[in-house]
Amino acid sequence: MKRKHITIISTLLILLIGVAIRSPAIKNLIAHKPPSLPAPIIVSASETDMVTRTVDGDTFVVWLNGTEEKVRMLGMDTPETVDPRKPVQCFGKEASHRLHDLLTGVVVRLEPDPTNDNRDKYNRILRYVYLPDGTDVNAQMIQQGYAFAYTVFPFQKREAYLKLQTDARQNARGLWALTTCAGKHG
Repeated sequence: MKRKHITIISTLLILLIGVAIRSPAIKNLIAHKPPSLPAPIIVSASETDMVTRTVDGDTFVVWLNGTEEKVRMLGMDTPETVDPRKPVQCFGKEASHRLHDLLTGVVVRLEPDPTNDNRDKYNRILRYVYLPDGTDVNAQMIQQGYAFAYTVFPFQKREAYLKLQTDARQNARGLWALTTCAGKHG
């Protein structure tokens, strides 16, 4: 009888250990990863990762692994349209409409920046955004004057984005045009 109990207890322990090892928290502990850090999410165009809606000119929602996730575009910022603490800023609606036209219903590729965090303080995924043809949407928004380079945090494309902003400003495109915001944002 004692042997039968030991066999049953041993079998149960083996099953419990097997289940525990498969849990993400245990895997992170085994791999010495802090469990509080979210794993990087890389979205490829080959997956069904479709933009479901835009929030404003620099934030949108993507269908990712069966759930909706907010994505904040890296290295750029647009005038505010949804911040309850601020009035709608000049050219914000135009930037929001442009991003909506570019991304809604489109399968995108999202890439992290190794010099930046995976998520911001609002838990939005931080990414560079690429259209199926390879177009860098972040850069395009800056180049066309819908956004400006957001240099508060480090990112690899900083210099390139600043050059695109200078070009947009010098050529009075979008929010830099005298007929829109006279080159003032915010």
